[in-house]
Amino acid sequence: MRLHLHLPPSLLLTTTLFLLLPLLTTAKFSPLCIRVLTTLTGRPNDIFTKFQREVCDKGCQPTVPHWDLWTRNNTFLPAVRSLMEHVDNPRQEEAMVRLGDDVADVIKRQCGPLLQGRDICSDDETLAAFGTCFKKGFVRAALSNLPTLLPLAREEVCREQLEWLKKDELWEVIIPGKMREYAGVCRGL
Repeated sequence: MRLHLHLPPSLLLTTTLFLLLPLLTTAKFSPLCIRVLTTLTGRPNDIFTKFQREVCDKGCQPTVPHWDLWTRNNTFLPAVRSLMEHVDNPRQEEAMVRLGDDVADVIKRQCGPLLQGRDICSDDETLAAFGTCFKKGFVRAALSNLPTLLPLAREEVCREQLEWLKKDELWEVIIPGKMREYAGVCRGL
């Protein structure tokens, strides 16, 4: 019997911020940048619901290798470029790409085995377990990239990112649109 620990995103975020608070205050981490983090971590459950509707319900059988086959180049990199469009700092884009690649590596190593040969959409429990693992992997990768990300977290940069992340366009149009694009090609991967 396998025990799956499901931590609510708010608890995971609160715990992470509590552990990071001394480092964040020492580094003069802007409160706006903390709001960027809370905005990012507050939406994953909504994204998994959209994933169920836009990908799983369309008959796709996504697996971890699909990240390399399609998702990284067609969804992740364009999202980073879009987020960084108004930020004149190439180092930040590099850091965000590295963070995404680190998250992908953690997910491949730690979340992939949870599938036991099944696809992510095989059942609700598999999708939930994979989603929980994904969230934990994201936090781990963010922590390991913190020394690179902190110097880039200037208030004006975080203000721009927060405004963009608060818009429904990202969550209600762009992300579901990318999921539909993937659903259109998933059977050929």
